[in-house]
Amino acid sequence: QTIGRHHQYPDGFMLYCGTMFAPVQDRDGPGQGFTHHIGDTVTISAPALSALTNVVRLSTEAPPWTFGTAALMRNLAGRDLI
Repeated sequence: QTIGRHHQYPDGFMLYCGTMFAPVQDRDGPGQGFTHHIGDTVTISAPALSALTNVVRLSTEAPPWTFGTAALMRNLAGRDLI
């Protein structure tokens, strides 16, 4: 359930779950936990990783995710970074 048209962007699973990027404060009220709202601008950063900034929208309304691991490796190799 974490991949497909309704959840096609894996960055949240890689960086948010169980890490220093996981939100820890309640958002809408005490005891209600945290969730992003449509239109939120979200930035996560760390000195070793730089920053990732996105505007929250429904995955079904966002452009499709097409840049996978193989494309990343080709991109890095093409720039002589690996």
